[in-house]
Amino acid sequence: MKKEYQMVIVLTAIIGFAGGVLAYTYTSTKKDIERNADEAKKRALAKVVSGSESYEEVKIDDNTTIMLAKAQDGELLGYGVLLSGAGFQGPIKVMVGFNTDCSKVLGIEIIENSETPGLGNRIVEDWFKDQFKGKMPPLNVVKGKNPESDKEIQAITGATISSKSVVNIVNRAQEILKNYTSQGSKSGEVDENILTFSKKIFGNVLVKNKGEFYALTDSLGGVLGYAVISKVLGYEDTLAVLVITDGALSRVLDLKVLKGSEYFTNEKNLSLLCEKIRGKTPPIKLKDVQALTGATITQDAIVSAVNRAFEILKKELN
Repeated sequence: MKKEYQMVIVLTAIIGFAGGVLAYTYTSTKKDIERNADEAKKRALAKVVSGSESYEEVKIDDNTTIMLAKAQDGELLGYGVLLSGAGFQGPIKVMVGFNTDCSKVLGIEIIENSETPGLGNRIVEDWFKDQFKGKMPPLNVVKGKNPESDKEIQAITGATISSKSVVNIVNRAQEILKNYTSQGSKSGEVDENILTFSKKIFGNVLVKNKGEFYALTDSLGGVLGYAVISKVLGYEDTLAVLVITDGALSRVLDLKVLKGSEYFTNEKNLSLLCEKIRGKTPPIKLKDVQALTGATITQDAIVSAVNRAFEILKKELN
C-alpha cells in the first residue's frame, strides 16, 4: 500500500510538472504568436492592396475580418477580406484584396493551409494566385483546359478540390464585403449615435472604430472611454443598447437603447432604469436597478446588454 501511495505521488508530481511546463510555454509564446500573426496579416494586405500604409479592422466573426486599406493621407484604397474556408486537408485562410467598389479582385494571398505537399499546397504558387488579379466574382474553376472567360480560374492539376476551395473563399469574401458596405447608411446612423452621445459626455471627442468596440479619444489620442453596441434578446425582439464606459472600465457612464419595440411603451420608466444603471460597475444585478413595473424581461435584457458590453471590452482589450 505504501508503494502505491508513492506511485500516486510520483505520477501526480510528473503530471503537475508537465502541465506547468505546457502552461509556461503557452504563456511565454502567446504574445509572439499573436504578433507574428498580425505581421503576416499586414504583409498580406500590403500585397493585395498596393500602396496601403494603414488600415482599419472590422471583425465580422471568428473566421472573417474586413480591413479598410488606406493611403498615407487616409484615402481609402480598397479592402482586404481575411477569410477561412474548408480545404481538402483542413482550413485555408486567404487574404482577398478588392477595389473600393468591391467589384474586382486586386489580388489574393494564402495565409495558412495544410493541403497536400506538391499538390493542393501549390495554391501558394504565384501562377495560381495571379489568375485572380482583375477578375470580377463570382468565379468558377475549369480543369484540363485554359480559361475561356474572365470568370474562370484554371485548377491545379491533381488538386481540383483545393483550387475550388480557394475560388469559393474568394466568392464568399466578396459576398461578405458587399453585405458590409451595403450597410453603410445604417452604420453611419450608428456612428452618428455614438458620436453625438459621446460628445454629450466628453465634449470634443474622436470616435475610432476598433471592430467589436469604439475607442473614444481626445485630439492627442488619449483614451477617454469606450463605446459598445451590445445586442440581446428582449421580450418581443432584439434590443441594441449603446453603452459608454470610462477609460478604466470601472463604471457605466451612459447608455441608450438604439433598437427594440417594447421599451417605447413607457419612456419615463426606461429613463428611470438608465438613470439607475449610470455610474454602476458591472456585473450589475437586476435587483439593484428594477424600475419598469411589469417589464422584468425588458429590463433584464437591458441590464444583460450592459454586462455583456463590459465582457466584450475586457476580452478585446486583453
